[in-house]
Amino acid sequence: MGQRGRHAAPRVGMRKIRRVAAVLFTAGALTSVGSGAAFADVLEDLPLNGDANIDQDGQQNLNCNNSARVIRVNVAETEHHDRVCVDHDGHTHHHGARRGGAEAVGATTEGPQFNVAQTGRQNLACGNSADLITVNVTGDMYWDTTCVVTDRDVHRRGRHRAAHPGDARAVGGSSLGPQIDAAQTGEQNLFCGNSADALTVNVEGTISKRTTCVAAEHPASGPGDVHRGRASVRPGDAIGAETDAAQNGRQNQACGNPGTVLDVPLGATTRQATCTVHAG
Repeated sequence: MGQRGRHAAPRVGMRKIRRVAAVLFTAGALTSVGSGAAFADVLEDLPLNGDANIDQDGQQNLNCNNSARVIRVNVAETEHHDRVCVDHDGHTHHHGARRGGAEAVGATTEGPQFNVAQTGRQNLACGNSADLITVNVTGDMYWDTTCVVTDRDVHRRGRHRAAHPGDARAVGGSSLGPQIDAAQTGEQNLFCGNSADALTVNVEGTISKRTTCVAAEHPASGPGDVHRGRASVRPGDAIGAETDAAQNGRQNQACGNPGTVLDVPLGATTRQATCTVHAG
């Protein structure tokens, strides 16, 4: 029994090594429709998710449907990823509200990394992608992300509203893949549909990514001073594409940046980002 126990673990380890090697050395099998299930089994043992650090403070912050995958493989399948984030604030009363700060500090990871710090009102950071490798062969992949924020009937009482959003600080980490770092403070900041993907291979298939961000603020009554906090981003160390943004104020937009290092479009590849801000 003791000898059998000593040899059982190496045999299991060899099976895992052979399964991982199948991903690295049998790329030709991707063109076979029947290989989809086999690759799905192989990928079960791989770390597919990257690292996401998100810190938000304030009202109506949205951070939805962001992706940080190490590898995504689709063979002759149809994938739909639909995400709708809607936030409505109908009656908000401010009486000298003071908000704290937000801080996101990246770590050391063996894959993609996503760091977002937001503070204030109506910040959006949605539909961003930091996937390392995407392989699509004779399949269809659809990502549709919609973020809508509406702030209406806002009453600001008193001669001095004195709203003080805190500071936002994002610090990038060390990653063996793409990295996105964003810090936002203020009102109606949009940071959506940005991509830091490292490699996208599309062979006789369809890849469609559509991101829509809408922020609307109706007229508010009453005078008042607004003091916005500071937004700062310190880039990290990344092997791959990196997107960094620091925004402060009202109606800032940083959306739809492609950022893909290598794109092999042997099929239909579409990326569309729409950002709209309305302020009364």
